[in-house]
Amino acid sequence: MESHSILKSGMLALILTLIAIAAYEISLRQNGYTISYDDSESLFANSRRKIYLPQNEATIFTGSSRMKYDIDTETWAEITGETPVQLSFVGSRATLILKDLAADPDFNGKVLVDGTEGLLFDISGRTDKRPATAIKYFHDETPSQRFSFHVNRILESGFVFLDEDNFSLSPCLEQIPMPPRPGYFSFPKYPAEFAVTNFDRQTQMTENFIRDSSQYSIMREVWVNIAKMGSKMERPPSSVYDSLMLELKKDIDIIKSRGGQVVFLRPPSSGPLWQGEQKGFSRQEFWDKLLQITECKGIHFMDYEETSSYVCPEYSHLSPSDAKLYTRKLIQILETEIAWKFRNSTPL
Repeated sequence: MESHSILKSGMLALILTLIAIAAYEISLRQNGYTISYDDSESLFANSRRKIYLPQNEATIFTGSSRMKYDIDTETWAEITGETPVQLSFVGSRATLILKDLAADPDFNGKVLVDGTEGLLFDISGRTDKRPATAIKYFHDETPSQRFSFHVNRILESGFVFLDEDNFSLSPCLEQIPMPPRPGYFSFPKYPAEFAVTNFDRQTQMTENFIRDSSQYSIMREVWVNIAKMGSKMERPPSSVYDSLMLELKKDIDIIKSRGGQVVFLRPPSSGPLWQGEQKGFSRQEFWDKLLQITECKGIHFMDYEETSSYVCPEYSHLSPSDAKLYTRKLIQILETEIAWKFRNSTPL
């Protein structure tokens, strides 16, 4: 009799849990939220395994969130016939990923490197944390971890509430407004609609975010505050940046020696953020010098009429519609000016 009672209680608890989950899922979908994959180390590892595709069948993207927002993977695949391999991380620089590619004797592909100055030339170590963790995970990944990844993929593809970055307990608690405390500064929390990540690791803003000016005002405040903090930091001597560029050149030369190709990309930014970036990182001292020292070609958004006119909603990243246009233009430049070969030869 007692076991029967326990069974009934367990069934009731299960039913109530399923009802609560279903109600939460329905509520999120009704509010416009969509499927988003956790940008985890296991998702990175899944992309990292694709670098061994033939050179005309894949392009590797590495750098910061601008690479993740501004390059539309669906458009890239449709036009080039390639597999887009997204190895970038939010708030990170490309240095460690390039080093990892250079250390892999089986890699000889095409690489687009994010040349956003504030991140590529960061020497604090903060911008290396996520790439370092992900690279280690990839090299140490166990069969059980890979199996779990594929199970998680099936679940994540069907349920919005499994978006750990936005709807797990910790990020939900972080959305609770807290009064300012003396001596403590915290950035406004990122709106959930600002970042939706697909299985290719591309991230984009939702339509809800684009339509809501109050939300991208929050993000504008985040970027402006970061820029202000950066402007107050003591700038190291130019020799430090020269050493960083020479270190990049070593890894790039190794990739090139195996037949690989490396091109730097300066993605768009706009408004006060772009103005501040120009003041903090003059083109002559950083972008031009980077290309000279590394002996690489580069594509700067200000050098082309179409790409120089983009307005980033929150100053730092392109909207999904502009990302599609930017991706098409980028492919065109790579084909006609840099002579990159893609699987397809479809005219743009």
